[in-house]
Amino acid sequence: MCRAGFAVAVMDGSERLSMLSPGSELLLQRPFAAVSAESLAEEFHLYSEGGARPLRPDEVPIVRASRGEVVEDATVTVKVPGQPVRHLRVNATPIVGINGERQGAWAVMTDVTGLVAAARGELNRSLAETVNHNLRTPLAIMLGHAELLVDQQADFSPQATRSLDALWRAGQRLNDVVTWISEWIDLAYTAGGVGRAADLAEYLDRGEHS
Repeated sequence: MCRAGFAVAVMDGSERLSMLSPGSELLLQRPFAAVSAESLAEEFHLYSEGGARPLRPDEVPIVRASRGEVVEDATVTVKVPGQPVRHLRVNATPIVGINGERQGAWAVMTDVTGLVAAARGELNRSLAETVNHNLRTPLAIMLGHAELLVDQQADFSPQATRSLDALWRAGQRLNDVVTWISEWIDLAYTAGGVGRAADLAEYLDRGEHS
């Protein structure tokens, strides 16, 4: 199973991990341990899709399956300190006894790190094209015309001068935001496909108070 590119994990009826195939140990980057459902996410460094936050215990696919849910194509990020980040596609199913009682669950994991990196690269290019063609170009034209008017503002009424000043300042602020977005696109992911967190709302809030 390891050579086929996927791996299996099993959880018993007491919600403890009872088996990891060698492929699972490779993907999860640690050996088997009989870990409880409540500790599974922490022990194996499991994060939400993209790695933004740690998974809660009840969000781990095999735990969800052990409680009766069939989980299809969930994406889990593994962020073991000092190791490359990995993205796993997980399908998990309850194990049901002959009398219908739940007796645990099993999960199949597939390494989709390369697919995630490729998808992010495509998104990166799409965002860059959108910023350059649909934002940066018309903004440059607007600021260019505004600059021409600024050079002639001595001939304007006080009200027109105030309006022009507001337009110029708003255009400069929008230009700062577009530049920030462009830089974020360039730096959003490292070569290993690890997201670099950035908060646009926080950035804009700083600008309001600067």
